[in-house]
Amino acid sequence: MILILTNSKDATADFLIPILEDSGLKIVRLNTDELVEVASLAYSNRTATLSIQGRNLRADEVHHIWYRRPERLESEQFDGSAEALFSLNEWSAAIEGFLAHVPHRRWMNHPSSNVAASCKMEQLTTAESLGFKVPTTLITQDSIAAIQFFRKCGGQTVVKPLSNGYVERPDGIDSLIYTNRLTSHHLESFAQDISRCPVLLQELVPKESDVRITVVDNDIHAVVLKANDDEGMQRCDIRRNNMDDVDYSVINLPGEIQQCVRELMLRYRLRFAAIDMAIDTQQQWWFFEINPNGQWAWLDILSVTSIGGSFVKAFEDVE
Repeated sequence: MILILTNSKDATADFLIPILEDSGLKIVRLNTDELVEVASLAYSNRTATLSIQGRNLRADEVHHIWYRRPERLESEQFDGSAEALFSLNEWSAAIEGFLAHVPHRRWMNHPSSNVAASCKMEQLTTAESLGFKVPTTLITQDSIAAIQFFRKCGGQTVVKPLSNGYVERPDGIDSLIYTNRLTSHHLESFAQDISRCPVLLQELVPKESDVRITVVDNDIHAVVLKANDDEGMQRCDIRRNNMDDVDYSVINLPGEIQQCVRELMLRYRLRFAAIDMAIDTQQQWWFFEINPNGQWAWLDILSVTSIGGSFVKAFEDVE
């Protein structure tokens, strides 16, 4: 049995579940934003049982957990009172207790592994220690240090967020913060604002192409992404323009890069991850970041990859 932990609006789960079911795999989808309305939980005689709309699932029956995109528990049953918050906390503790009965190796990925692999600052240190080339980086709130770094890089500098890169607003209209070139024109105002929070600066990599690497257990899918900016150069952030003008092609990783990727997955105890790299004009490979819960379905939808098939293979493996 495969248990999928996500939310009711997860389009990637919507995409993969039919593929898994068509392969004969048994699936239980648990949307955490609906859990309180549809589920109940029991524990007796060292056995934890989760009932979802009348369907009983014991923890020892769970062969794999796909930890996709669960959200905080919520329910219209409860008002905003302290008692309601207590009830939701009890729900959280009960679900966590059920999930704790499933061994780490059966998770894709275990939440603790996702947390460990999600720190961009630490990623850079780990990646470089494993042999990846990493751009020269400065994280600072000091405007003088930022200006000195900019000059040291000959003005070839980018700025990017340390966190998830989203500005979330109450009206639901969120903003995505892209990786941007830092120019001398912007430097003065940027230096004034930098004291508000730490900022990640990197020396600009003269990219020929971006590379998206998706790993599912032993399978590695690597795709080259190309899109030009207004100057005819590889775009600073490939995600702009909704990626409508991106050209895709499959690539085989060089042996040393493949080895680094596998060592990175082992270091963080990950079964799944999306890794962003780039190839520069001298054919050098550069590591940017690893996302232990990154998006991938769009590549299958465009018929560039068959990552869904790798999930089938991974989940067919029953101990």
